[in-house]
Amino acid sequence: MTEVASVNQLLDDMAESLDRLALLQQRELNAIVDREHADVPAITSEKEKALAEVTRLDTLLSEHPDKDTLKEDPQLATAVESIKQTLANIQHQNQVNERVVQSTLNSIDQLKQSILQSARKDSLTYNSKGKIR
Repeated sequence: MTEVASVNQLLDDMAESLDRLALLQQRELNAIVDREHADVPAITSEKEKALAEVTRLDTLLSEHPDKDTLKEDPQLATAVESIKQTLANIQHQNQVNERVVQSTLNSIDQLKQSILQSARKDSLTYNSKGKIR
């Protein structure tokens, strides 16, 4: 028979997993801002694993036989609120990261368009009278 982890242990594990996810988001943002784009896929992979762990722990908590204590015990209720606040902060940071990524992609696209326009100007041809063809 499998031993069921205590609600306290699951909450501690959840808080640790969310802290790890928040740290990974900060690393991701730093990599984007510092233009270390090669690091982003590895960080994203780690984020996916951390998120999967958070999801797994959330499922375990929701199915736990003592889940009612999460609301009844004031100490556990405080821990749950702290976890919810951490999650809200992570969601906000995720939105910030998405905006930074989008802004970076837009800048890259603008640079690409500028390079293409410059290349087109350099490739203009002229007729025998010096007019652009």
